[in-house]
Amino acid sequence: MNTSQPSPPLDAASRLLTSLSQPTRLLVSVSGGSDSTGLLIALHQVTSQPDCPHSLTAATVDHALRPDSADEALAVARLCASLEIPHRILTWQGDKPRTGISSTAREARYRLLADAAVALDATAIVTGHTADDQDETIAMRAARADEDSIGLSGMASATLYDRRIWLLRPFLEVRRAAIRDYLTGQAVGWVDDPSNADRRFERVRVRQDRGAAMPGSADEAAARRRLLSKGAADLIAASATLHAGCLITLSPAARNAEPAILRHALTTLVAIVGGRPHRPATAAMDRLMRLVTSGKPGRMTLARALVQCRRDGLYLMREIRDVLPRPLPPHSALLWDGRYRITNPTGEALQIAPGTDLHPSPEADALSPAIRTHMARVSPQIRAVSALAGGSHAPPAHVTVEPAFPLFDRFLAETDLPLADAVARLFGARAYLPPPA
Repeated sequence: MNTSQPSPPLDAASRLLTSLSQPTRLLVSVSGGSDSTGLLIALHQVTSQPDCPHSLTAATVDHALRPDSADEALAVARLCASLEIPHRILTWQGDKPRTGISSTAREARYRLLADAAVALDATAIVTGHTADDQDETIAMRAARADEDSIGLSGMASATLYDRRIWLLRPFLEVRRAAIRDYLTGQAVGWVDDPSNADRRFERVRVRQDRGAAMPGSADEAAARRRLLSKGAADLIAASATLHAGCLITLSPAARNAEPAILRHALTTLVAIVGGRPHRPATAAMDRLMRLVTSGKPGRMTLARALVQCRRDGLYLMREIRDVLPRPLPPHSALLWDGRYRITNPTGEALQIAPGTDLHPSPEADALSPAIRTHMARVSPQIRAVSALAGGSHAPPAHVTVEPAFPLFDRFLAETDLPLADAVARLFGARAYLPPPA
């Protein structure tokens, strides 16, 4: 292979590895297409330098959705063998859904890659998403026009998956054409996935129909989102209090915060108390902001959350509607109502249901009876199935209840890390894993 000619892919790979101050083992996700193959080759060129402290391993996810996918994965394995890069093929087993295949396959892909990263002792996963992919992502999110347009920052250059592994995207400023030119110069081929031309998929339709995105728009939106997240994190740290694990109050002074910062903090906290993986829609937030900034008392429900504007501040908690009981079998765990992760390590079958009374505590006793009753009815009550006829409400020994944050726990963009950590501190939960440095 020719290694003397500089190129955008090689420059991007060099910038990534230079940014890592500690020796790092990277798991490269390689499908066999031009983008991920270019990423593998560029990273291999840089890590092959004598003074580079970093190392590579690679994996190919075979979604088993096309007849040729297994052979394509084997071709990647042969390429990795020729480069002396350890490689694994990860096959998505089991039945495939008839609808929503793209999102389900994406979830399976990241789960398989994360498991492989742990098994291979990798510090982070590296993917070959390009500037073209970024343009398409922004166009799709703009068409949905939700979440106050904060999604228009597109894909983050670093995203924490499942609280356990960082996904790095060093090619977000590199065009696919430049990657293919680079591979051609290296005499390396690639596979063109026929699904990339299938108009049944939204991304394909956007790719074929859209105009070019405005240059720099993704960077500007990411910078704006980073500032909003930091401002919202500071506001939460200064004015938010958690009561009995389910009620968040904001001091009256919070209403005087800069409107964009206050809005971002409220969209986040509404999603958290509602147990939602997404922030409320723009129209709902417009109504909430009108209420909050009016200075008048009032209440509103949105995204499964109840927000009350009172003289002593803002109160946010889960609305009572549709808080449902769930069984918790022995030796299992569940995400209850999107807000609590409850683990049952015992051999006893349990029932998790909305409560009827709140455990006494000084912080709860200071609240009104109506608020205490509401809090009890949105809090988990854990009982053994065998005791449902009249046993104790106390949870069996060793059962653990931890706060869960679907907004951040599955995919957390690096731009939102300060805000996610502020929420974790508010709930007394562990901080999120920092990105590799």
